[in-house]
Amino acid sequence: MPEPRVHARLTRAGHLLAVLGLALALVGGGTVPDAQAAPTPKPTPPANDVRPPGAADGLNLSRLKGVENPLLHPLLLPVADLRQELYRGLLAKGQKAAAEDAFAGYRNGAVEFIDPTLVDFKTWEEMRNDTAEPNLDGQFWRFSLVRLDSVAAFLDPKAVARIRKESGPQLIAMSTLNVLSGERDGGTTQEKSIHSEVLLDQLRTAHKIPDAARLYAASERQQCERGCSHLHPRSLRTGFGWLYGLSTRAMELRARRFAQIDASDATPRQRTKLKKQVDERLEEDRSLLNARTKQQLGHALDQVKTLADSDRDKTVSALVGMFHTDATRRCPPSSSVGRSLGRGLPGVAAPVMALRAAAPCGEAEEEDRVRPAATATGLGQALAGSAMNPGGIDFTSMELRYLADPGDGSGLQYAFEAGRDPWRGDARTSTGLSAATLSSDAFFVWLSLRPQDFWVNLNPDEPDRIVDRDLGSTDAGRVLLQADLLMKKTVGKLIHPDTGAGKDLWNRIKGQCLSFRTWIVPAPASVHQQGDKLYILDAPLDVKMETQYLKSRGVTAGQSCPRRSKADEEHNERVYRDLVLSKLKKAINTDRDYADLRRVYLARVAAEWYRNLSRTRETTYGSLIDRGDADAWRTKTSWKPTDTFDAFVRSYTKGEFKVTRRATRGNAEYVTTYTYGGVDLTRVPMRNAPSAEFAAQVERSLRAADTPGAGGTAWLGAPTPRQAAGLGEPAGGLSNSALALRLLPTLLVPVAGLLWWRRRRLNGAGASPLRRAVASAPRSPLWSRTRRSR
Repeated sequence: MPEPRVHARLTRAGHLLAVLGLALALVGGGTVPDAQAAPTPKPTPPANDVRPPGAADGLNLSRLKGVENPLLHPLLLPVADLRQELYRGLLAKGQKAAAEDAFAGYRNGAVEFIDPTLVDFKTWEEMRNDTAEPNLDGQFWRFSLVRLDSVAAFLDPKAVARIRKESGPQLIAMSTLNVLSGERDGGTTQEKSIHSEVLLDQLRTAHKIPDAARLYAASERQQCERGCSHLHPRSLRTGFGWLYGLSTRAMELRARRFAQIDASDATPRQRTKLKKQVDERLEEDRSLLNARTKQQLGHALDQVKTLADSDRDKTVSALVGMFHTDATRRCPPSSSVGRSLGRGLPGVAAPVMALRAAAPCGEAEEEDRVRPAATATGLGQALAGSAMNPGGIDFTSMELRYLADPGDGSGLQYAFEAGRDPWRGDARTSTGLSAATLSSDAFFVWLSLRPQDFWVNLNPDEPDRIVDRDLGSTDAGRVLLQADLLMKKTVGKLIHPDTGAGKDLWNRIKGQCLSFRTWIVPAPASVHQQGDKLYILDAPLDVKMETQYLKSRGVTAGQSCPRRSKADEEHNERVYRDLVLSKLKKAINTDRDYADLRRVYLARVAAEWYRNLSRTRETTYGSLIDRGDADAWRTKTSWKPTDTFDAFVRSYTKGEFKVTRRATRGNAEYVTTYTYGGVDLTRVPMRNAPSAEFAAQVERSLRAADTPGAGGTAWLGAPTPRQAAGLGEPAGGLSNSALALRLLPTLLVPVAGLLWWRRRRLNGAGASPLRRAVASAPRSPLWSRTRRSR
């Protein structure tokens, strides 16, 4: 009698299997290495951050609009670069047949993007040096840096905003290929393998990378339901190139069917048979899906290999314009090719176009012609990318540290120093070019204008004394004025009553009024001068309070706060100096926000030395000194000094960094407000400090980027233009026009097109109503605390 019941259940089971098979065909999932029945999962919801059974749900890149080859999507490009590296490594070892399999579809690649703010530099150096020997059947992995902007749209927006603020424009990418220990047969393996996701987990463990640092996980094939999916917390965003294996939906249907079978009155043998039939149908559907995916993956890998073979000097990501290249780069106008960074002076030639070979503009034969010139110097190599590596150069920290005039009329030698912590900075060529251009322009501005005009001032009571007119037309003036505004904002953060230092400050001051203005001034620069060579060892900036600043200039400061004793004023000054001034000084000398200010100041130090050198001997640019003409170095931006002053006025009047705090005690209400000081680079004190090692580094950097081992800094220099071209001393004298500007211009001009903006002359007309209102307002103390009775 039981047989008819069993037959009926088998019939219903067949119907359920058909429905389940349809669902599998539509959903897809991960891979199972063998044909054994999967363990029976409990049909309970996952707890905490654990993914449910099945392949990891995520973004299917093959279904995105406009994506023809998922392997060339930014989320999978690190894997393409990994395959390419394995391919080249095997070719280099003479294993041509094995190299072809680097792009075989039976291997799967996976990548994880890591938050650099949660990985210290020492760990990164260890990761960078953790390389794998090219081996087709062994473990192979790669650590690299990728552009944050290229994948930001797929990451948590809050994480992206935090990384941009705290770190910089790059992420760490860990990519791996799975390990196949068995014989390959027609693109498949008959033995168990170590999944690429498992290898990623091992790498994370080995380098002690916290789970919180994981931003995104992507795989060529969907992360499988066995051995892979559980490695990805449910909160971790995931993506894949193609569906593969059993999806979470398929596993839910399977669990539901198994529960129905267990609840039936079938015998144990019958239940086993029914479950086996369910798994057989699952395996059939999975095999069809996986076969289709392998075919699609194979075609996509063929395209990647063809692309990789098109230029074996570049990574796949570079060939498609991602990660380490500037995809928005535009060709410079033809008129800019013959311009040096000393724009506008007559008789300027363009002998070498350092980065033209790295740009997508120009003919191939021109690129071949200029590439040797581009890499003939250390700075040229770095900007062209040939000195870059995963531990590469942070151009935001690049500063002028060496200058020399050989005295033969051939131009100037120079060298820059830059840090090597790239994900906390910026490794883009355009950033390096911008930093070098700013240094060059500032150097010539400091030569041409008079030192007594090197000041800026943001004071709501002095709208007509913002900046010297000529200095205000240059990027050097822009940087100084913007730094003054930034300093006021930094002070506002430091003295905010909600911060520890701010609260302590307001608890310790005496009286009802606190008024201090701060000025950024040069601290003594440590330099080594050797004939016609200058080595800048250290050039810190200092911050002085108004009383110190005026005293140093022989002026007595008046009291800004009436009815306050001199003892109280001196006490408050000591408190402010102890709690605020030291932190402000550290920020100005180390924070990334002040990098341009430090760059401009180092150019000021070099220019001051060059002025002194020109008094004792013939120099290439001596005729420029104190000429009073900055037209050749006018900013190419639309910025005007009044823009920064108006921003300051808006902040001051509307409270953007005018911190107002109200507190009531008894019948009194306390109100606190704040304003701040200026920047003055009219004087540059120096002290001589010899350094043989410093000189040796500079000498090496003139012809090649000097990038010592892990950590440290990189040196990027260049000989004079004639030296770079292999020419000797010029036969005859040089005219004034022929002497014009041969510092950075000869190396960097062609790529100035990367930063090409409309040039606009300073226009001071049209003062805003806010500016006029503030100008007519009565003077007030910088910070005040007044008591009002309710």
